[in-house]
Amino acid sequence: MKKVVSVCLLLAMMASMASCSSGDTTSSSGSSSSSSSSSSSSSSESASAEESTSASGDGETVELTYWYAWTDQIQECNENLVAQFNEEVGPELGIHVTAEYQGSYDDVHQKLQAAYVAGDTPDVTVMEIGSIGTFARNGVLTPIDDYIERDGIDMSDFYSGLMVNCEVDGSYYGLPYLRSTPILYLNTTMLEAAGLDPAGPQNWDELADYCRTIYNETGKYGLTMYSYVWTFEAFMMQQGTSVLNEDETACNIDSEECRTVMHFFQDLANEGVIRCIAGEDSSRMDADYMNQNAAMWFNSTANLTNAIGVGEENGFEVNVCYMPAAETYGVPTGGCNLIIPSSLDDTHKDAAWEFVKWMTATDQSAYASAYTGYVPNSKSASETQTIQDLWTETPQFEVAVEQLELYAQGRPKTTVYAQVEDELVAMMDACWVNGQDVDTVVTETAATINDLLASAN
Repeated sequence: MKKVVSVCLLLAMMASMASCSSGDTTSSSGSSSSSSSSSSSSSSESASAEESTSASGDGETVELTYWYAWTDQIQECNENLVAQFNEEVGPELGIHVTAEYQGSYDDVHQKLQAAYVAGDTPDVTVMEIGSIGTFARNGVLTPIDDYIERDGIDMSDFYSGLMVNCEVDGSYYGLPYLRSTPILYLNTTMLEAAGLDPAGPQNWDELADYCRTIYNETGKYGLTMYSYVWTFEAFMMQQGTSVLNEDETACNIDSEECRTVMHFFQDLANEGVIRCIAGEDSSRMDADYMNQNAAMWFNSTANLTNAIGVGEENGFEVNVCYMPAAETYGVPTGGCNLIIPSSLDDTHKDAAWEFVKWMTATDQSAYASAYTGYVPNSKSASETQTIQDLWTETPQFEVAVEQLELYAQGRPKTTVYAQVEDELVAMMDACWVNGQDVDTVVTETAATINDLLASAN
């Protein structure tokens, strides 16, 4: 009963949770129609089950429901993979999957909360990685450690930066599916017109120089950005710290590193060489880059195909680079994992695991990456011909994977991070959009966040 009550209370909290990467929330973003479902071969190791007849063990087909988020190429990818599973793998395993679109990540989370309370959950669903900790600690998710051990899954093949938000308190609660990192997008046509290297800035000093040069040479903004927690997490990592301390009992906001972040972008905004946009007005950033009012912008790798297409339609070329370093390089990861609700019976959990295992296997990950623009989830997926061909044709896609392999870190898992995010957005809006005093705002924000964390511990 205690868990049911806590789940109900989470409904209000989850309603305000922003998606891990707003770049991923643009339904047409990061898509590529160059791949087809038929071109992706299933992984025989992942598709096989211990039973040779059916997952139910009695010859009956186990019916699974799979919830996913987003439309356009992401929807097509999900539907194509499910169709392939049902045609090539499901009959042997005695499993049939019905895919159901549910809206955004927030929609999926809220519907899952309600379904869990009602005792009518899907069998498998996507889950935005920043929400894994909340759901796992409230008993909504099935730990999959026993399945991983039983089937000998090589966890070292997955990129380590993606696995941090698959694990909560020593157990795995999902496998990485459509995952991403933020990167710096570059209108190289504008950069070259300003006499700048189209490879882009490598560090914060160069980023500031680029912004000033672009503004002075073209009259346009060097950078457009909105108050976005995902990129703020990256800025803190680049300062050699993080938003929260290691055990998530206190924040690192009232710090020299955070003040450096806040002053850096506030100063550039005050100079007029960058545009800072309120968190609720994120679409204005898209308008800035589409209309060439700004030469650079931060966004998810999942937006790359869309951005390249916009550039082609509007007469400019798009490149990408690592998010620039300060004290170091650093980025969080984003996107979603596949999870299994804890409310299922053992038969459906076993069948759900077979589907999750197959969907996140090498060939399926390569297919999903090439089709949607998300990063491959594993080293073996990156080595497939599908991905190698993609990188040859569009080398910009490889940048995010290199950055992932070298510098990616996990996101916070505390159950109150949705409220923490609200405070961080308000802090960025206050300092970068409204020009309020950094020291005052940072001190007040840190106190509020620490109170939130205390309530969760």
